[in-house]
Amino acid sequence: MHSYSLRNRLILIATLVLVIALGLVGIALNSANYRGAVSSLQARMESYVYLVLAAMEVDASGRLTVEDDFADPRLTQPGSGLYILISGSDAQWRSGSSLGVDLPELPQAEAGSFTFTEPGEGNAFFSYQYGVDWQLDDDEIKPFTVSVQVDPSEIEQQTSAFRLGLLRSLGTAAVILVLGQIVILALVFRPLGRVAQDVARIESGQSTRLQGNYPRELEPLARNVNRLLETEQSNRERIRNALDSLAHSLKTPLAVIQAGIPLHGDSAGSMQHAVDEMSRLIATRMERAGSSTRRTLAEPVSVQPQLQRIIESLQKVYSHKMIQVEVILEPGLEFYGEKRDWRELVGNLRDNAFKDGTSRVKVAAGAVDTDQARSGLWLQIEDDGAGIEESQWGRLLQRGARGDERVEGHGLGLAIVMELVTAYGGEMSISHSSLSGAKIHVEFPAS
Repeated sequence: MHSYSLRNRLILIATLVLVIALGLVGIALNSANYRGAVSSLQARMESYVYLVLAAMEVDASGRLTVEDDFADPRLTQPGSGLYILISGSDAQWRSGSSLGVDLPELPQAEAGSFTFTEPGEGNAFFSYQYGVDWQLDDDEIKPFTVSVQVDPSEIEQQTSAFRLGLLRSLGTAAVILVLGQIVILALVFRPLGRVAQDVARIESGQSTRLQGNYPRELEPLARNVNRLLETEQSNRERIRNALDSLAHSLKTPLAVIQAGIPLHGDSAGSMQHAVDEMSRLIATRMERAGSSTRRTLAEPVSVQPQLQRIIESLQKVYSHKMIQVEVILEPGLEFYGEKRDWRELVGNLRDNAFKDGTSRVKVAAGAVDTDQARSGLWLQIEDDGAGIEESQWGRLLQRGARGDERVEGHGLGLAIVMELVTAYGGEMSISHSSLSGAKIHVEFPAS
């Protein structure tokens, strides 16, 4: 599964935060606009009440009249959305705009008080009511309630227009902010990209250290990585020099021992064999110890040329067998490790196959985890020889098994291969081949 880069994660998180923040701002502004529109409507409805009260007259008999020459034509236009109703105990007046409109019955308001209600259950209009007491000439008091009702579509039109403009503005702001943060993050992460490119150059063997100019925050990282690489190189050279010195130092005692072996006698042959075996084991172990100093970021080794070179060499050595070699390789395969480790691994496996096989050897290899920067590798070698007894598989695959614990035809070579595979964190398995001999499967993980 692919993991998101730091830049993509930050862009995703920042975009989510931005969307949530702008969404909350939009909700707050929309709500504030709605409350402002309703408050403005209430003030206008109150002015209509005073306008009607100024045009209202009640004669001595209690008959109600209203001069309907209003400045607002909506009060005379049927179905305009603005309706006024004056109701009393025995008199009532409705504006011309309410003709044919079913207005809800509202309770009477107390004199001098007002009520304002928004659309809800039982009332589909904004309503403003004001109560007034009218004193007649005979001092009789007539209560009246002036009701102003407004269709909610007026507010809906205002708020929807504002909401549309708000969405456009916030959408434009979101796009600008997202593009801005992408540009900012690209500039911020550019030095990290340069570090990644320089590390890739080290992995490919094109460079041995980080050489770019980095921001102050990344200088300690580059400095410590360079120190690590230098220390690793120094340790490798020191270990190899020490091993070379040790091998050279052992040659003299061995030469003395060999010179002291009598030319004749029953023990001469066994002593000479022991000295030869000791020399061989010292050389092998020194080579193995030297291989364990492999570089962490070694230059990749092209598999096909090295494999072909080893095959040609072995075909010359075992030319008397006339062995046919079948090679199946994925194109562009690379081994991320020391070149001599790869040569020794393939050489030992191929040597065992040529030695044990009778007429056919099959070699196959492919990549593992190709989505990684340094992909893994699997290698499989089969022969048509006698094979390896299943009872010996476990002992040959034991990590750290001694190389001199031999199985006929597959002894020290497999031990060396196992040590190499273990050093690179890989796995090796032994099974029966479809060619009737042994099949050795090696797999190195991506690094």
